[in-house]
Amino acid sequence: MNIGVIYPKTGQYAEYGAMFQKGFELAKEQVNKEGGINGKTLGLKYFDTQSDAKQDAAVAPKIVADDSIIAVVGDYSSPASSAASPTFQQAGLVHYGFNNSAPTFTDTGDHVWTPQIGQDKYQKANADIVSKKAKKIAVVYIENDWGKQAYEYFKDEAEKNGTEITYTSSYLADSTDLSPILIKARDTKPDAVVNIGYGPDSALVVNTLRDKLGYTGLFFGGQETSEFLSNAGDNAEGTIITGSFSATGTKDSKAKKFVKAFNKKYGYNPGNFEVTAYQAIIDLAYGAGKTEPTRAGIQKALQTVTDFPLYQGNGGTFKFNQKTRRADNIEPILLKVKDGKFVQYDVD
Repeated sequence: MNIGVIYPKTGQYAEYGAMFQKGFELAKEQVNKEGGINGKTLGLKYFDTQSDAKQDAAVAPKIVADDSIIAVVGDYSSPASSAASPTFQQAGLVHYGFNNSAPTFTDTGDHVWTPQIGQDKYQKANADIVSKKAKKIAVVYIENDWGKQAYEYFKDEAEKNGTEITYTSSYLADSTDLSPILIKARDTKPDAVVNIGYGPDSALVVNTLRDKLGYTGLFFGGQETSEFLSNAGDNAEGTIITGSFSATGTKDSKAKKFVKAFNKKYGYNPGNFEVTAYQAIIDLAYGAGKTEPTRAGIQKALQTVTDFPLYQGNGGTFKFNQKTRRADNIEPILLKVKDGKFVQYDVD
């Protein structure tokens, strides 16, 4: 009995894959240590897709054909995940996009679910904190479906808040020189530059602004990864992002136990990406234990269970909205880089 994992073990998003795998493996160990699922041992089958849409689409039929796989988790990016969803949907195999915040992710069908906070919520929180710190902003965002949707949510909320957007541009994920657009952004004299993207490109944005263009204003952007902090270095200090988990800020008892177990196994505190991966396996195992560890059992659990263990946000439990197939009650938190580390941030 296995859960299939589509994730980027290699490629430009490999760092995320490594973080996910740590969460997956710890969850699997704990599930099996506690007797498995209805006495059956849980396994994980990994499929490296590089979080690339073409590779996701290609591997999906192989996963469907493996009768031992009762559900699928992944991928890192929403566009890649969505390329595999139709195949899983057609086969009646649950696709659990634990990291997929694109608002359209679950549109494929009733077997596509995500506990991830939607970009509508993330970008409202993002726009709200930006509006408290800046009146005029420039915005640059990654050129893919996720980035475009996230930007539209951010823009709508920024306008509601009365924040003036002085400049906007998208950029390709594999861009190596963002000076042309960032010069234009800087020259509009914004109070802050807001970046909506992933970790590697966000580091490039802030480094270009600080080191090449002499920009000294506020910066909002980045992701809670060691790669972002390492690549951005001192330039990351003070940046504020929306997130879903703080290892040092959580007050939930089971989340604290998770942090302790994770730190003992891997030697560092988990962040957003590790906890969402961990929670994904715990969610599915918990649900299958309430029904049965089969493809149909997983689907039934997501439709009926109302107390899935919640490690993100404020902890507690959560259930799924049956119309959207998204988690009903997980709210984002704010994280700020202080002394080279992300810590939970309360608006001052």
